Amino acid sequence: MIASGDIVTERSPTSAADLATFDRQFAELRPRLLRICTGLVGADHAEDVIHDTYLRSRARIGQLRDAHRFDAWVARTAVNLCYNRHRSGRRLRDHLPRLVTARPDAADRDVGLRELIERLPPRERTVVVLHYGHGYRTDEIAAKVGTSPSNARTILFRARRRLGEQLREANR
Repeated sequence: MIASGDIVTERSPTSAADLATFDRQFAELRPRLLRICTGLVGADHAEDVIHDTYLRSRARIGQLRDAHRFDAWVARTAVNLCYNRHRSGRRLRDHLPRLVTARPDAADRDVGLRELIERLPPRERTVVVLHYGHGYRTDEIAAKVGTSPSNARTILFRARRRLGEQLREANR
C-alpha cells in the first residue's frame, strides 16, 4: 500500500508490511513533527500530540490516497490535533473562574517573543511557526493548513500585525 503508491480505499486491508513501512516513515518524520508541534502547542504537549498523531494516522492508513503525500498527510493530522488541543484548552479556561484579576506589575509585562506567539490564535500561530520557525513558503503552508496561498499570506500579515501590537503593548 504505502510502498507501492497505489490508490487505496478505506476498506483496503492493511498488511504487516504496510504497517512496518508506516512505522519506518513515521520514525523518519518524527523530528520534523516534534518541531512543528512544539511551536504550536509548546514543549509540554508536543509529545502527547505526536503520540496521538501516530495512533490516529496508523489506524487510518487505509485512507491515504497518495503514498507520495505521506509526510503532508501525517503533518496535517498533527496540525489538526494541535488545533483540537487549543480548542479544548479554551473551553477549559472559559469554565474556570478568573483567579487573578489584578493588573500585572511592570516586571510581569516583560514578555518574550515566544510568549507573544503563544498568545496568537491557533491558525495565526500555525502560520507564523511554519513560516518563520520552519522556513515553509506560504504556498506550502496553504497546503498544510488547507487554505489558499493568498489566504495564508493574509493570515501571516495579520499575525505579524497582531504581534507588533502585542509587543508595543507589552513594552509600555
